Amino acid sequence: MGDREPRLEPGEALAATRVGCFAWDPATGRLTLDPVARTVFGLLPAEFTGLSSDLRPKIRAEDWELLSGLSADLLSGRRNAYSAYFRVHLHDGRSRWTHARGTLVRERPGGAARVVGVIRDATLDLAHTALRLPAEEEQDPLRALGEGALALARAMSVDEVAEVLGSETSLRPLGAKAISLGVLEQGRLQMVRTVVSPGSSDFPAKSRLADSLPLNDVVRTNSPLFFTSVHSFLDRYPGLARYRVGFSATAAAFLPLMDEGQPIGALGVFYDDRSVFSFADHTLMTGWAKAVARAVHRVVPLDRSREIAAALQNAMLPRRIPRTPGGLVAVRYRTARKGVRVGGDWYDAVTLPDGGLGLAIGDVQGHDTEAAALMGQLRVAMAAYAAEGHGCDTVLGKASAFLAQLDSDRFATCQYLRVALDTGEVQAANAGHPPPLLRHADGTVDVVRLAGGPPLGLPAEWGRTAYPYTTARLAPGETLLLYSDGLVEKPGEDFDVGLSRLAAAFSGGPPDLEELADHLLDTLTGGPHAEDDAALLMVRRDGAGTTALQPLGRRD
Repeated sequence: MGDREPRLEPGEALAATRVGCFAWDPATGRLTLDPVARTVFGLLPAEFTGLSSDLRPKIRAEDWELLSGLSADLLSGRRNAYSAYFRVHLHDGRSRWTHARGTLVRERPGGAARVVGVIRDATLDLAHTALRLPAEEEQDPLRALGEGALALARAMSVDEVAEVLGSETSLRPLGAKAISLGVLEQGRLQMVRTVVSPGSSDFPAKSRLADSLPLNDVVRTNSPLFFTSVHSFLDRYPGLARYRVGFSATAAAFLPLMDEGQPIGALGVFYDDRSVFSFADHTLMTGWAKAVARAVHRVVPLDRSREIAAALQNAMLPRRIPRTPGGLVAVRYRTARKGVRVGGDWYDAVTLPDGGLGLAIGDVQGHDTEAAALMGQLRVAMAAYAAEGHGCDTVLGKASAFLAQLDSDRFATCQYLRVALDTGEVQAANAGHPPPLLRHADGTVDVVRLAGGPPLGLPAEWGRTAYPYTTARLAPGETLLLYSDGLVEKPGEDFDVGLSRLAAAFSGGPPDLEELADHLLDTLTGGPHAEDDAALLMVRRDGAGTTALQPLGRRD
């Protein structure tokens, strides 16, 4: 027999592959289904009267919502066609994955619109895809992102949320190469995590919500955007072409962040070689976006309150540290990351009448505005006593009496030192504060035990209020560290354990004094749940030497 071209019967091919056809009139709600389409939906003759509403009991509620949204986009002109996966309830109690593709057609320009398309059993489509929902379809799609969701729940700032988004715990389950985050602030979108090429550092960090940018558009419309080609993306956003240099993503999903009905911001999720976003992808990313929105909504007020607390606290700290010929001084302050209350930690450095340097660090009891106010008053009073040229014992004695007279029922721990950087002579007294640390020129660290007395502000009738002091000598190249207990203490942990941790960080830190200060804060206060504020003050004598800080005597 000769070669014959096989006969093609479109209707037979559609039926054999279980592909049905439909036509829907939005104006009347009338829906036409061919026999194959009715089989795909599992409809009995009595269950279908020719209305689209007949399908609602057959389709899961969340899927019906998705299909309704896609149809609305089609009718409004936001889409030319749609493609969606959804689940159909069968009479035996199972659910079946189904796929529909619809297109808007008009008999003439401006005429009545109809949606026509095809529908098919999509069980085989989703049998092997990595991003389909698990076989037990009731399972929460966020289970695959459980580790990332847990990290989001622990985040205490927007920056920490952004860190979670950039980690493998987020990227791997989504199959994404990168994620960007924009947060809505006073009508503008602030980029917290930006995904652009290295040569595009001028990408706007903040933009008006009305600007034509993908994240801005999804916030404004509360509708996601999906792109499976660079061409389609640049066709809509030609001005972003220059930011793609060196960035290899070829597909992207842009998702609005909403929580409790409020717009929070938007996510950009970027992919390599993604040709389609299935319903399972939509479900997973939508669920993830909800988790991110909840996290951002929770931490934004914490960030703002923390900024207010830090601004109030910093306003009460010295605006500048005096010049220190013969040495260097570095200071740092960090508010508590757990909670948003201001604290009572402070530091100060003043020039003394004899040309020396007066250094103080302290902590007023409590974490509230009263503690901060008392801290400000006490710091100013101590600076005035120091400027009068008093010795360490007198300065602390006067400060204690001053705090007691305020009748606040608060006490404060404090250290006060007089340092002559030209000779290295140090005079130091302590009022119940943790001991200083000394880093020698070779990097070894010692704990410096100072003579002293009780915390400041205790009533005189409680007994001893004198503050004996220790004299010592600071060798060239040595660094003295004063700190508050927020740098050391952790709930339930022995103080000496925290002190050893601080000594190790101090010893192993960089040689530059400013970098060393940052290193100590980053190492010891970087946890998301730090419960206390922390202050530190370091002084280093110029030069290099090996002479240790030696106590010369104790004066009562």
